[in-house]
Amino acid sequence: MSEFHTRLKYKKYVNVLFLSYIFMLAIVSFWGISISQTRLYGNIGDVSHNIVPFHTIETYIFNFQHYNFDTWFYNTFGTILAFIPLGILLPLVFVNLKNITLIVLSLVVSLIIETIQYVTLLGVFDVDDILLNTFGSVLGFLIFTLIIKKSKR
Repeated sequence: MSEFHTRLKYKKYVNVLFLSYIFMLAIVSFWGISISQTRLYGNIGDVSHNIVPFHTIETYIFNFQHYNFDTWFYNTFGTILAFIPLGILLPLVFVNLKNITLIVLSLVVSLIIETIQYVTLLGVFDVDDILLNTFGSVLGFLIFTLIIKKSKR
């Protein structure tokens, strides 16, 4: 099989994986890991949106003892972990992607998710989620870069 056909076949798998990831990210972002009546019907209750950078992050870091582990972990490290695959998949889907473009795309994807959560009430808008998501994507890109550099040796 020629190199062109191999690369084309590989690209199809990457695209399917990327679309599957985006689909799963949307499900987790808008309906959560477990779909509850509260999120399904947009009844967020007394939760308020956050537009102050680092406010939620600071609250979780300095008051972690006031939260159960699942809430604390999901709202800090969970959001970072959820976006690591985006940082790995974006340069595979868009081969000529520059570093700054990856950061901007990650920021835009996260902003779109947070805006949809705000408008539909299927979540809470939190600027800190945008920061953590973008950080997760950049972390994924760094992992991708390290793997590529190691495989070239």
